[in-house]
Order: sequence, then structure tokens, then C-alpha cells
Amino acid sequence: MSFKEQLSDDMKQIFLNTDEFAQEINYAISGTSEKDIKAIVVFKELEVAGENNGRSLKNQAEIYISKDEEIDITAINKRNDRITLDDSEGIERKARIVDVIAQDEGMFHLLVGW
Repeated sequence: MSFKEQLSDDMKQIFLNTDEFAQEINYAISGTSEKDIKAIVVFKELEVAGENNGRSLKNQAEIYISKDEEIDITAINKRNDRITLDDSEGIERKARIVDVIAQDEGMFHLLVGW
């Protein structure tokens, strides 16, 4: 087994294991289909929503998901894809993809907000 194969196996068996680090989220692919997938979710502090609007706050999280043909997520559409997740208080939230922070052969690192 190569190093890349071992990393891919570790990602699926350890990091994306809901008994360890991950949680279940729903990923809606451009309004065509939805998938329940495992993801690592790191919640961020509340941010000011805009430069000129100091009274409005927005929630953000960084999400790590598998880049996997098995779950049909091989590309990210920031404009149309949506993620449904439970926030830090357990309330279900629909989130938009703000940015693709990084990606490699095995994972996407996304910034989402609601």
C-alpha cells in the first residue's frame, strides 16, 4: 500500500468516522441531488457580516469533506451547492459555500456561512 492510499484509508476510517471526529451533514449538489455525508466541522467565532453593517453578525464554519466519486462529490459549485448541518447549539442550519480554502486528491476544505 502506498502512502497516498494509506492517507486516504485513514481519512475515511479515522477522521471521517462519526464516532471520532466527524458528523453527518447533508450536501445538496446544485439542486439536482442530495447526499448525507460525513464531514469534519470546525465552528468559527461570529463575524461581522459586512464592512458597513456593524450590527449584523454571521456564523461560519470550516468543513472538511471527502473528494470521492463514491459519494459523487468531485467538484464544488460555490454558487449553487448547499450544506445542511447542525450548528454548535444543535440547531439545523442551511449554509452556503463561501470559499474553497483548499483541495487535494482526497479532500475539500470549505468555508461555509449562514
